[in-house]
Amino acid sequence: MAIIRSEFTKIITQRSVWIVAAILLAINLFYQYQAFSLNLETLQTLDENGMHWWYGKPVDAELDFFDTMGAVLFNPGLFFILLGAVIGGAEFRAGQLGLSVLAVPARPRLVIGKTIAAVLFALLSGLVYAALTFIFTYQCVKGWQPGLIWRPEAWIKVAGGVFFMVAITVLTLGVTLVTKRTLYGILIMAGAILITMTQILTLVNPILDAWTPISAARNLLLQSDSGVAGPPFSSSPELGAWVLAVWLLGLFLASIAAVTRRDAR
Repeated sequence: MAIIRSEFTKIITQRSVWIVAAILLAINLFYQYQAFSLNLETLQTLDENGMHWWYGKPVDAELDFFDTMGAVLFNPGLFFILLGAVIGGAEFRAGQLGLSVLAVPARPRLVIGKTIAAVLFALLSGLVYAALTFIFTYQCVKGWQPGLIWRPEAWIKVAGGVFFMVAITVLTLGVTLVTKRTLYGILIMAGAILITMTQILTLVNPILDAWTPISAARNLLLQSDSGVAGPPFSSSPELGAWVLAVWLLGLFLASIAAVTRRDAR
């Protein structure tokens, strides 16, 4: 617990972390406003069967709202690579690894404590954005179905979005600890995002795409029965969960090995 408290204190006392946190808040508010405006627009097409129109076809309005609540957290969650990289790179930017090792000679415990502290900070941030999602959604649906935000489906989608924010922070933290550079952590994870967004591997073989971390998270969290056309998914949610777990565990173990073997300078 002392290590976790120490690492969490490091995080919350870094100016770079708060700069990134402010950027993430601005990005999230932008996505929230976009979703709010789009939801208001689609609600104007609502019919007596609970369907609204999306690009010229009827869509179940309730299911679409649940999907939007998840997507409005997933999309800005991609920018949490900045948070993971800044947290992971702090030890190396100021040459603090030697001091940290003096305080915690057992380097695996140091990495474990840093990872848990990063999870806690990302989780707290994600909960703030989850609250914003419920507030914006309620303001949109209060004249139609004010109880919509209390439905289990809504909470599951929002929980998935928060989980993604935490997961991508931990993934980027692991990459940064392995590469020893904040910039490398950002670039590598940005490359993983680009691979998913451009569907490059899907054109070659969907199985290859399914085994990349961002695609796995997308396959796990964004599939739905609402009828809204989404990105081409390359695996089932179950396989996406397993692949994402493998990436999280693999990078966590790799970061322990890298920090354990690295010269503390």
